[in-house]
Parts: sequence; C-alpha cells; structure tokens
Amino acid sequence: MEAKEIVQKGYDLFGSGDMEAFMNEIMHDDITWTFPGVEGKHPMSGVYKGKAECMSNFAKIPEAWNEFSVKPISMISEGNKVFVIVKGTAQGMDTLFGHYFEVEDGKMKVMMTFDDTLTAFNAMINN
Repeated sequence: MEAKEIVQKGYDLFGSGDMEAFMNEIMHDDITWTFPGVEGKHPMSGVYKGKAECMSNFAKIPEAWNEFSVKPISMISEGNKVFVIVKGTAQGMDTLFGHYFEVEDGKMKVMMTFDDTLTAFNAMINN
C-alpha cells in the first residue's frame, strides 16, 4: 500500500473504533506523535513516543468529548509524507484539523496534529 492508503486505512480503523487493528496494523512500533502546545494547558498537548504512549493519549479522547469523530476531507501525498485536512466533530464542536504523517515500513511512524485547539477545548465535557 502507498502512504496515502495506509493513512486512509488508519482513519477507517479509528473511525470504526477498532483500536487494536489501528495499533497493530497502522502504528509503527517507534511512532512519535506530536500534539503542539504547552503540556498541561491542553490535555492532548505533548510528544508521545511509542505505541503505549500514543494509545494512552488517544484514550483521553472519549473522556474529553462526546461523539468525537474525525473524517478526512482531502489528502496530499508526496512519497512517504501525507497531509490530511480533517473534519473534526463532537458534541459542541464542528471544525477543521490538519494532520501530518510520515509512513515507514508500511506504518505510521510520525504524526503531528494541527488541531483547532480553542474550539476543541471549548467543547470539552469537563470544561
């Protein structure tokens, strides 16, 4: 599969809630996920290395937002790099995100999220 297809499959698995397949089939063992921002100001901000840290951060999503979903609108791919414009929705949230990936050995090795943190933060359940 090409990088773009791997990233699309990742969104499909994440959207269906199949986190086991997402982790085993899509995430590289040495994945690094960067969610920009000051740690502690936004619950998702930080740099997460390896599957366990990434999945621990993903686990925060249902705790923070009701009915959270992300759906790719468009993808730009060059070699092993993919940038995705994403529609992010949840209760009280309807916005656009940007997600960047690098694929290595057929799996996502780098992920950077450029989310609308203000809209996401304002829609948090605990806010």
